[in-house]
Amino acid sequence: MKTNQPPIPNDPGEMSRVEHTRMRRRIMYSMHEEDVRARLVQAVGSVRATAWTRTPDMTSNPAWYVHSQLAALYGSMPEVVPPAGGEDVAAALADGGYWELARRIQRDTLALNDLFVRVDVDVDGGLYWRMVFPDLVEAQPDRLRPGQPASMKEWVQDPDDVGRWVQIVTDPRARIYRALDDKGEDVSERVLGGDLSGERYPFLVGGEPVLNYVAYHAAESGGLHDAYAGREVFDGALALGVYYSYFGHVLRNVAWAQRYAIGAEPVGGSVDENGRARELVTDPATLLMLRQLEDHIGQVVIGQWSSPVEPDKLLSSIERYERRLIEMALGQAGVSRRESDVRSAMSLAVSREAQRAAQRAYEPVFRRSDLRLLKLAAGLTGAPTEGWRITYHAIGRDPSELAAEADRLERLVGANLEDRVTAYRTLHPGLDQAAAQAAVAQIAEINRRFAA
Repeated sequence: MKTNQPPIPNDPGEMSRVEHTRMRRRIMYSMHEEDVRARLVQAVGSVRATAWTRTPDMTSNPAWYVHSQLAALYGSMPEVVPPAGGEDVAAALADGGYWELARRIQRDTLALNDLFVRVDVDVDGGLYWRMVFPDLVEAQPDRLRPGQPASMKEWVQDPDDVGRWVQIVTDPRARIYRALDDKGEDVSERVLGGDLSGERYPFLVGGEPVLNYVAYHAAESGGLHDAYAGREVFDGALALGVYYSYFGHVLRNVAWAQRYAIGAEPVGGSVDENGRARELVTDPATLLMLRQLEDHIGQVVIGQWSSPVEPDKLLSSIERYERRLIEMALGQAGVSRRESDVRSAMSLAVSREAQRAAQRAYEPVFRRSDLRLLKLAAGLTGAPTEGWRITYHAIGRDPSELAAEADRLERLVGANLEDRVTAYRTLHPGLDQAAAQAAVAQIAEINRRFAA
């Protein structure tokens, strides 16, 4: 992913943001081998890094692990309630797989802190959409809603040459929609099918020009970009690549210690008749023959160096670092162990209750963007834009969780510390007060009837 990248903005702040976001994206998509290799060379130098390994260890990726665990809001398809006339839009999103894509949207939004979704309508009125990564855009914030863009410049691959990039410029305020190549030349005719600015501006809602992008954020920051929040887990992911590469180097050294000889040389290591040095295999499974040097006086000495590090202690230290990194990244979300081996960093997982807490924490900010997307999709197709509602389904409880929660609520109700309606709503997230009251009253009536 480092190759064939679009141009970097000239502004130093934007340049730093784009480079950092691209590094995060490479880590989230497991394409960061060159980043680990660069960190390895930076840590120990190129000669020692080559001696350690030719392929860096890529088996640990806490950034991917953490954000995949926390992205649980769309584990079940949310329930979208459209206004009258919006049923086709809701069905198009559901049938077209948008809510399945929303799982990836949330994961990458949490990892990159910001993400954009572009919505388009084809000539037949059909909806389609795609994710837009923040390192591929230059956006101007809306003056009244700084968390949403007012205009957008997005880099996309040239449809006629995948080795080149084209910038799509969309500005509803000036009714501009055009494509520029990497030299700044207008290529709208070739890429967009013609000049679509001015009166031909294609993105209209109620006759008014709009921007067909919606911004998603991990948290409201008062701006479009919050590129550096949580960078520690990504720096840690690169550091772990270095540490596990070193562990592999130590493991190899322990299994096959480095040997030395004083006053002796291997037999068969001379130069052959073509002047090329003969290669000697020194694997422990082979017998290595040595002979004394002709000019050496004294006893030949043969020995080996022991490893300065014990592999199990080194691995334990790396795993503690990994564990600390994951716990720090999860923050207030909470963790639980899948197994009793506390040395195993990967035994950490976000507990189901902590995932539900994460759902509740992220729901408001994602709800706002989801509703904007629903209204935008509806408006672009001529459907009503007001009256949309969306409900997210909490992660279900397993039988042991349900039993424990029911026992806790029973004690609270019995001690007059909580009413039955609130307890019922706790066991059935998403119900409003009126529905819970009706359900509790119905249960009481049925129990009274059959008890009699």
